Amino acid sequence: MKVKYQGEEVEAVEVEVLTSHEPWSEFQLADSHVLMFKEVLVTVYRIEGKTNPDGTPVYQFQTTKVVKIK
Repeated sequence: MKVKYQGEEVEAVEVEVLTSHEPWSEFQLADSHVLMFKEVLVTVYRIEGKTNPDGTPVYQFQTTKVVKIK
């Protein structure tokens, strides 16, 4: 698959997520409600042929935000 990385189209491979822990962040509001927020990982791609300065792979990812009110 091709993705945009630093202004160019490069090859990327989707990497399966084997485990996940996505805790909620909670915010007590002045009106006594609690705002609950978390970001959920949707997809992870490893950029082929690119590495960070320390030699680790370069990843791109897609997330979605989930919000609820208690």
